Amino acid sequence: MASEALEARAKPAKSGNSLLDRSFWTSPRNTALRRWSFYIHFYVGLIAGIVFSVVGVTGSILVFVPELRVLEVPGHAEVRQTGQRLPLETLFQVVRKSRPNDSIESFSSASERDSFELKPNKALNFRSYSPTNERFQTFVDPYTGKIICQYNYNHRFLQKIYDLHEYLLGGLTGKMINAWFAMLLLIVSLAGLLLWWRGRKYWRLGFEYRIRASWKRQVWDIHNLGGFLFFLPLLILAITGIYYSYESQFAKAASILTHSPSSIPTPRSSAPGAKWSPVDDIVRSSDQAAPDCKPTIFYFPKSADSSFYVRVHCPYDPHAVGLTYVYVDPPTARTTLVDRFYQEPSAMRLVRLVTPVHYGDVGGPATRILWIVVGLTPGVMFVTGLLMWWNRSLSKRRSRHRVRLLTP
Repeated sequence: MASEALEARAKPAKSGNSLLDRSFWTSPRNTALRRWSFYIHFYVGLIAGIVFSVVGVTGSILVFVPELRVLEVPGHAEVRQTGQRLPLETLFQVVRKSRPNDSIESFSSASERDSFELKPNKALNFRSYSPTNERFQTFVDPYTGKIICQYNYNHRFLQKIYDLHEYLLGGLTGKMINAWFAMLLLIVSLAGLLLWWRGRKYWRLGFEYRIRASWKRQVWDIHNLGGFLFFLPLLILAITGIYYSYESQFAKAASILTHSPSSIPTPRSSAPGAKWSPVDDIVRSSDQAAPDCKPTIFYFPKSADSSFYVRVHCPYDPHAVGLTYVYVDPPTARTTLVDRFYQEPSAMRLVRLVTPVHYGDVGGPATRILWIVVGLTPGVMFVTGLLMWWNRSLSKRRSRHRVRLLTP
């Protein structure tokens, strides 16, 4: 996004070495602030550009996850409606019997879009974790109780893409490194914005794209104009990307900014370790507690003193799967809390919106399309930056070297 990207030498400031030279507003080219912005934008972008590009491209792919997920299991999501559906408790026991050592996390409808509400022509998808933390998905016909298919999701293509995007294939260490690169993207973008600024009188030149100019000039225009147009979306993606390694810090910041709590206590089981009520009673209780909402994903207790909770999609919910949760006591099947998104403290809403915003789930198809383009932007910026470096510096050095070799 450099204004005169990849300058061989930055011009010295006319009014001293201060990074906050007062002339930046009117004549940025002759300021120390612009010189340092160039160094930061160029060298950090050059070093970290490959990681920016990989994370961006994989992020664009993950926007399509709801559609691509169905392609991974062709034919397994559809079922024939033959009579009455079996009780959910029966289906749960079928899965538990097939994977006796697994911890069953949740179940939902196998859906082609990211709204997992139970549908009559869809199989049920039970998700579980093995003792070695392998994630399994089991598709069950709700009319016959037959297991249609079962596979290890850790070995699927989309999971590999997700691991590359969030963990850089390096586990928790890779996740932390990814957050540091997101910070660098934030710095590079801010430096690029300073480079884009031409001064109060000439700022409109930053919106030029000369389609009839030479390819070298068009590369410069793409880098300059594209970086400015996608500055804000990249800023949002960088900030929300940092969140995943610093969740507690983000929660504290949201709480301070909004003067509200960033979490509320979740209900515990009234009798830890006691036998659960049938799953059908649990689901029925959650339906009655939020009749205006559609259930999407049903989560089993994670520990002996935890509750069931159901993720539901309510009217005007900004997310397809829903950001409202209904908690149900396991032994009594009594609803203990309806955690409605719009009734939460402001800090909780901010934190809960981070993931939907980061993956483009808020705003519908328009946001998803925009996020696909934004995900490709770091790669385009990296390639155009390399071409500009070649055109302005490396190619000239190569020409001078050839001249010296040919000179007797």
